[in-house]
Amino acid sequence: MKTKFFLILFVFTIGILYGQKKEEYITPDLPIDETTKLVTYKDVVNEKGSPQELFDRAMEWVKTHYKNSAEIIVSADREKGVIELRPSVKIHNIMKDGTKVYKNVVYYNFKIECRQDRYRYTITNFNEKATAAAPIEIWFDKNHVRWQPHWYNYLNEIHENIQALIISLQDGMMPKPVVTDDW
Repeated sequence: MKTKFFLILFVFTIGILYGQKKEEYITPDLPIDETTKLVTYKDVVNEKGSPQELFDRAMEWVKTHYKNSAEIIVSADREKGVIELRPSVKIHNIMKDGTKVYKNVVYYNFKIECRQDRYRYTITNFNEKATAAAPIEIWFDKNHVRWQPHWYNYLNEIHENIQALIISLQDGMMPKPVVTDDW
């Protein structure tokens, strides 16, 4: 009787284990530079203005967008029309109940270059804050020994934040409307 019970329990357990589907994880669609193999957001945006006007708009945007703008500005050269920043984005763990819990910070390089009637932004070199540089590109590799599904959540969260950043930059780089007082 005991052997029948254990045999049925064994068959039932095996059935449950084989019945569970392996979860498929969709690789996040972040732009990867073909040369450097790093996550890189890069674009040239046409916007009317001299290099100095565009530089001034970019600096104004940086100072309003970032609370700690003085700390993240690596260099700002108005003559060359180049601003280099080292900002960060927060990543979170998502709990079973859907709440987000702070996990860590990911730093990245952000460069804005201004030319006549156009500017270019380059956002790259993403590294999780750690004792040694921890590039986020390793999070794409499902075959990595330490790979975990929540790494894809981190990549998606970074992507959403950078997309919002780019939209904010493009809005901030538009010329301010000239208000005339016709009374």
